[in-house]
Amino acid sequence: MTHSMNESELSSALAPPLPAEKLQYLYSLVDHFPVAIYVCDETGALRQYNEQAARLWGWLSSDADSSVSSELLCTAANRPFADERRAAPYGTPTEEVLKSGEPVRDHEFIVNHPDGRRVVLLASAEPIRSEDGSILGVVGCLQDITERRRVDLQQKELLNELNHRVKNTLATVQLLAGLTIQKCGMPREVQNDFEGRLIALSRAHDQVTRGRWEPVELHTIIQTAIEPYCVVKPPATLQIRGESIAVGPQASVTLAMIFHELASNAAKYGALSSPQGCLTVSWSVANGVRAPTLIINWQESGGPPVSKPDQLGFGSRLVEHGIVRQFKGAARLDYDPSGLRCTMEIPLPSTPE
Repeated sequence: MTHSMNESELSSALAPPLPAEKLQYLYSLVDHFPVAIYVCDETGALRQYNEQAARLWGWLSSDADSSVSSELLCTAANRPFADERRAAPYGTPTEEVLKSGEPVRDHEFIVNHPDGRRVVLLASAEPIRSEDGSILGVVGCLQDITERRRVDLQQKELLNELNHRVKNTLATVQLLAGLTIQKCGMPREVQNDFEGRLIALSRAHDQVTRGRWEPVELHTIIQTAIEPYCVVKPPATLQIRGESIAVGPQASVTLAMIFHELASNAAKYGALSSPQGCLTVSWSVANGVRAPTLIINWQESGGPPVSKPDQLGFGSRLVEHGIVRQFKGAARLDYDPSGLRCTMEIPLPSTPE
């Protein structure tokens, strides 16, 4: 159905058509496009299509029923698009274009081929207009996305399985750790701290899994880490503010654990342990002589007086390890008596995905 164009045909094809010849001009070009193309007239009837479109519709076999696939894209010639008795006025890309006058993008549907194959197609359609702006017809293109959808489904199933296995593993670790801590006669506080960190890790993993391992908003990471420690606090005691910025899944898990440690410490000894306490977390991106740097400020006030501990705890070490070693940034903990302050500087290009 297709053939290569010689020089004279190409010159003729590229010449601007007269308004009255516009639709016919498109008809003549359809066979030469390397992608699946179809053209409908102003009534929605299919008028032209190339071999690529016929192949995607499954029409190339002798027993193919051409009326089935065409009505997924165009209205039938004996059923004008304006027939209001239809349940859905925008049943096909062509009908929607003819009714609204606007292009249609990424209309997805399934075609059952005569050989039993199910093909997932993506259609986009554009109105064909005359010089006065009236619609002469519709031109559309098709794309086979069957393999893409198969891969998407497989990836979703794998992610669900991974999430299920991680949760089972964390539950097993929690059980073993609890039994071990009890057997060793350690204080209950040790078990609570360990379980809290394990639960925070599980929540962080859930975030990246629900987002299909796409970047996570920093606001969401911080709020999720702090919320468990604010259940008895008035909303005014917590302020989270900053520009919209997303970090990769690996970085988001590390930051979630850091904010969990800061929030847990605030609930035990700091601002979140007092009805008068206030916690503010803010951030911004600084652009100077260095690379763009994410600056996060954790500020507590109104809680019990703060003093520097005799030795660094797990949370302080985690902040140092995560920010300095993993992100190649800088972290400062200021044990001001009025409230703990933590400043984190993270060079954005070094943030792991």
